[in-house]
Amino acid sequence: MRLAVFSDIHGNLEALEAFIHNAAGRRVDAYICLGDVVGYGASPGQCLERLNSLPRLHLLLGNHDAAAIWQTSPYQMSKAASQAILWTMDQLNEAQNQRLAGLAETLRLHDMLFCHANPYSPKGWRYVTTWFSAMRSFLATKRQVTFVGHTHRPNVITRSGGFNIQFQAPPSDGALALIDGSRYIINCGSIGQSRDGNANASYVICDTDSRRVDFIRVSYDIEAAARRIEKAGLPGYLAERLFRGR
Repeated sequence: MRLAVFSDIHGNLEALEAFIHNAAGRRVDAYICLGDVVGYGASPGQCLERLNSLPRLHLLLGNHDAAAIWQTSPYQMSKAASQAILWTMDQLNEAQNQRLAGLAETLRLHDMLFCHANPYSPKGWRYVTTWFSAMRSFLATKRQVTFVGHTHRPNVITRSGGFNIQFQAPPSDGALALIDGSRYIINCGSIGQSRDGNANASYVICDTDSRRVDFIRVSYDIEAAARRIEKAGLPGYLAERLFRGR
């Protein structure tokens, strides 16, 4: 089975459309979105509706999705993020709010776990960026592979036994072979707001038969996405950072 795993769309319709077009040519059997459909970008409702058209979609809850329906307070976020969430609340209709309210925080499939931020406290929204958070994540599940988003930076964390944990960038050729005896935390990056210095959308395809994960980057119309943000009256910073991928 070939799974397209993606996250952090953040109301960026142009990036989402580019991803969907790219994935359509890669024999994808199912789609798994790790959350944060809304926030930052100017097309939250449109992105939710566009996701509904994907076949065999699993959609999980992200922290911006939770804030948009007051499961958490948007005032705990940065100023720009808070402003965008408060604006987003006025854009979503009741059906879309109910869709977000019904989302699960985790998904277990095959020998894999999927969540937005981390597996040890899925709604604590803590990043997996340190040895300690990685070890807590590995101890929270016995699955070989855990997929996360949240940081907007694609990477691989490997545990090959005991306390041996290694952080690394995606392989230079984009292809990661899953090796028996090793365990992995794989960050698929962000569709709508990359933060690793590469402005292109990022996602992965996991092939459960060949036991391989491919990291994929997709260019999109950043200028159009930025214009939407500016036209909506959202903070200009949210438009500028799209070009920088930071």
